[in-house]
Amino acid sequence: MTQKFYAFYKKIIALIMSALLSLGITLGCGEKDFDRPEANSISEYSLEYSDYALSVDAENELHDISDMLFGIFFEDINFAADGGLYAEKVVNRSFEYGELAADDELHGWSGVGEAEYYIGTEDALNSNNPHYSVIVNNGAEPAGMANKGFLEGMAIEKEEYDLSLYARGNTDITVRLVADGVIAGEAVITGITDEWAKHEVSLSSSLSAHENVFLQVLICEGTVSVDMVSLFPAETYKGHGMRKDLGEKLEALNPSFLRFPGGCIIEGWDKESMYDWKASLGVDKTTDLPLEFNGKYGDVAARSYGTNLWTNPSLTEDTLPCYMSYGLGFFEYFQLAEDLGAIGVPVINCGIYCQMRGQGAVEMYESDGKTYTAEFAQYLDDMHDLIEFCRGDVNSVWGKVRASLGHPEPFELKYICIGNEQEGQIYFDRYVAFLEYFNEKKAEYPDIYEGVELIYSSGADDATSGANYLASYEFAKDYVTENGITDIRDFAAATDHHYYNEPQWFLENADHYDADKYSRDIAGMTDTHYGGAIKVFIGEYAARSNRLEAALAEAAFMTGIERNGDIVEMAAYAPLFGNLTATHWAPDLIWFNNHLSTGSINYYVQKLFGNNTGDTLLSSELQGAADEAEALKGKVGLGTWWTAAEFDNVKVTDNRTGLPLATDYFTLPTNFWWDWQQLTDGDWSISGGKLTQTNTWHPYNELGASATFGKEDWSDYTYTFEATKTDGGEGFYIPFLIEDEQNMFFWNIGGWSNTKSSLQRMENGIKTGEIFETTTDFTVETGRTYEIKIVVDGVNIKGYIDGELQFDYDADNGTKADAYQVVSEDKETGDIIIKLVNVTEKDRVFAIDIANLGTVSSVATVNQVAGDSLDNDNILGAEEDCVMEEFTVEGISEKFNYTAPMYSVTAIRIHR
Repeated sequence: MTQKFYAFYKKIIALIMSALLSLGITLGCGEKDFDRPEANSISEYSLEYSDYALSVDAENELHDISDMLFGIFFEDINFAADGGLYAEKVVNRSFEYGELAADDELHGWSGVGEAEYYIGTEDALNSNNPHYSVIVNNGAEPAGMANKGFLEGMAIEKEEYDLSLYARGNTDITVRLVADGVIAGEAVITGITDEWAKHEVSLSSSLSAHENVFLQVLICEGTVSVDMVSLFPAETYKGHGMRKDLGEKLEALNPSFLRFPGGCIIEGWDKESMYDWKASLGVDKTTDLPLEFNGKYGDVAARSYGTNLWTNPSLTEDTLPCYMSYGLGFFEYFQLAEDLGAIGVPVINCGIYCQMRGQGAVEMYESDGKTYTAEFAQYLDDMHDLIEFCRGDVNSVWGKVRASLGHPEPFELKYICIGNEQEGQIYFDRYVAFLEYFNEKKAEYPDIYEGVELIYSSGADDATSGANYLASYEFAKDYVTENGITDIRDFAAATDHHYYNEPQWFLENADHYDADKYSRDIAGMTDTHYGGAIKVFIGEYAARSNRLEAALAEAAFMTGIERNGDIVEMAAYAPLFGNLTATHWAPDLIWFNNHLSTGSINYYVQKLFGNNTGDTLLSSELQGAADEAEALKGKVGLGTWWTAAEFDNVKVTDNRTGLPLATDYFTLPTNFWWDWQQLTDGDWSISGGKLTQTNTWHPYNELGASATFGKEDWSDYTYTFEATKTDGGEGFYIPFLIEDEQNMFFWNIGGWSNTKSSLQRMENGIKTGEIFETTTDFTVETGRTYEIKIVVDGVNIKGYIDGELQFDYDADNGTKADAYQVVSEDKETGDIIIKLVNVTEKDRVFAIDIANLGTVSSVATVNQVAGDSLDNDNILGAEEDCVMEEFTVEGISEKFNYTAPMYSVTAIRIHR
C-alpha cells in the first residue's frame, strides 16, 4: 500500500505543478529576462538590467595579499625532468640505467654496422658513474652505437646542437644525427687518447624530423670507451639547459615560487628510490661530502643516477623506465627559480618513505629511546647542508659546490618543506626533531638561517574528510600550548594542504578559507573544525580534469585563495607536466611530446591569476550569484563491515507530510523495494522475518557488504530500523542518501576496530575518512538489538541510537554559486583588478559599483579565458580550444555594467 500511495502522491503534485505552469505561475525566483548586451561590452550602470550586483570600496583595504601567492610545483612525474623540461636528448647518457630497464645499462642504445659494444666498469669515470660503453670495430666502415632518445623518440629541428662526451681509446669518433636513414648533421672528434677526457663539438642539423631520429657514435678500426654522451639544443631557456618552449610557458605563468622536486618522489618506496638531493649535486657516498671531479664540484658527470618512484618496481624489462640522471638537480632547480623570477621552495625527506604506498620509515631512535640513529641523524644534517648550499659562503663545504657551478651569490631561500604528504604520530615525532634541530643550528649559524622557515605537512587527506588534517592541527595546537609558543611561525611558517577533487568540490569550497571557517589566531586552534592561526601552503591541487569545467571550478576556488591571501601563503596546481606516451598521472598543466607543447585550459587560468594578483584585498560584495543549498537526497540501505548482522522493521517517513514512503518488515521472501543488485560482497537473505547478512569477511572495498532500498529522489526523510550484530569484528555500515554507486553517505557504527561511530561520505567514488564532528566512541555488542534512526532535513543530518543523539551535522551540499569574484589593488601600478568567474552557459551582466574610485582611465585592460562548452579541452598538437586573450574595453567609470561571456574567467584592470 505504501508504494501505491507514494506513486499517487507524486502524481497529484505533478498535476498541480503542471497546472500552475500552464497559468504562467512559477515557484521560486528564476533568472531575469532581459536582452543582455554583447559579451565583453561596457554598458550604462543598471541594477534592473543585470544578473549580479558587485559593490566595491576602493578605499577599504581589508588586508595584504601574500606576495608569493601563486606559483608552480615541479615533480619529476610523467618524465617531466629527463625527457621533458631538461633538454637533454640522449636517454641513459651515462649507461647507468639498472635492472628495471629493458637492456639494463644499455637501455636506449642499439648497434650500428658491424661493431661490437658492451658495458665496461674497469677504471670508470668516477665512483658515481661506474659504467661506460666500449665500442670495438675491426672494419674500415664506420660502425658503433645509436641512441633513440626519450619516450616516443628523439626529435631534431633545423638548428644547432651541442654535443659532448667523455672518451678514451685509439681512434677518432664520428657523431651523426640521422633521420629516416638520412644524415642530418655530422662532426668528427679527434685527439682521443688512452686517458678519459671531455670532448665537445657542434652539430648543425640540415632538417627537422620528429620520428626515426638517432644520434650515432661511430668509429673505424679501433677501440673507444665512451661515457656521458650528451646532446642539447644550442639554444635553451635562459642558457641553463631547460627546453626553451617549456621554460617560456613556465615564465608566462609569472610564478612567485617553485616548489620542487616532489611530491611522492622525495619519499620513494625505500632509501634507494627516494629523491637524494645531495646525489643531484654529486656527493661522495662514503664520506657524505661533495665529490670533486676534474677540479670541480657538482659536475653532472659526477652525479649518480636515481630510480624514480614512478618506475614500476615490479617490471624488470620496462621499455619506458623512469630513472633520474639528476642533470636537473637542486642547483638547476634553484637556478630555474631564479630565471623565472621566483623563489625556490625545496621539499626534503624526513626519514619516512611513501605512506600512501604503505611503506615504512628509517628507525628514529637507538634502543635507549633517546639517541637518534645515525641514519635518522643524517636526514637532520642534510637539512643543514641544504641551507649551507643555498646561503653558505663560497668556502663552506656545500657553499663551494654552488660557487663551483657558477653561482657564488647565495640563492634566495625562505621555506623548506619537511616531508611531502606525511601524517600521523610517526611524522609528528620527526617534524619536532627537525624543528628542534633547526632551532639549534639557527643559534649556531644565525646568518645563513636568518629568514628561513619550515613548512609542516598535513598529510594526504583534504579537509572535507578531516581525519589527517585535523589531527595535524590538534598536534600543532598541543605542541604550541605545551611549549609556550606565542608566535605560530615559531612552530611552522605554514602547513601543506593538497586537494585532488571533482570540479563540484572546488565550486562549493571557494569560501573554504574565509575567516568564519578558518581561524586567524592561535586561539582559533582550539576549534573542533579547521582550527587556524597557522598559514596555509596549498602545495598541490587540481579538479581532476583538463576540461573547461575543471578550469572554471579551479578559477572559482582561486578567487577564494586570493580573497584569503592573508592566511593562504602559497598555492600551486599539480602536476605541472604530462606526456601522452608514458602518463603516470593526469590531468596535468602542460602537455608535451618530443617537439610540441600545449597549455591546458587550466594552464591559461593559472596564467590569468598569476599575472593579475593584487597586493591588497579590497572590500567587495557580490549579490545575486549564490544558489541555495540543494537538499540532500537518495535511497537508503543496510550494510556491515567485516560483520554478520540481521535487520528488521525498516521504515522511511516523509518529514513534510508524516506519511510513510516505504516500510519493510521482511515478512515475505522478497520485497519490491529492495535492489538485489548488491553494491558489494555479502550473503543476504530473508529468514525468520529478518534481513540477514552472514558474511564476516570481504575483500577490501569502499562499501562494505551493503544493499540499497528506495528511490534516488527521496529527501527530507526519517529512516528507522533495528540492527543486531550476530558475528564479526566490527559493526554496522549503513549507506543512505544514495544518489548512485559513487555518491552516498555512510554511518559507520562500530568502525575503526569497533571503537567509534562516525559519518563518512563518498563523492564520485572517493570516500572520506571519519567526519570528525560526527565522531563518538562506540562499541557494537554482539547479540544486542539497536534501534537506529537517521533524520535528513534539507542538508542537516541527525543520527540516533536507542533514542540518544549521536551527531547533528550540516553537510556542505551544492552551495555553489553562478558567479565568483575577488577585487584587489596592484600597489605598484595603482590598478584595481576585478576578477570574475561565470560558470553558467549564458552571458551574465555584472552591475559594478566602485565607491571612492577616484580618477581613472576610461579604457581598461582585460585578460580572459572563455569557452563555449564545458567539454572544451586543449589537445596536444591541435588548435587550442581556450587560451588567455588580452584586449581592452572602454567606458570605465565608478559605475558601469559589464557582460561576462558564458563559461569565462575574466580579469579587468582598471587603470588609475
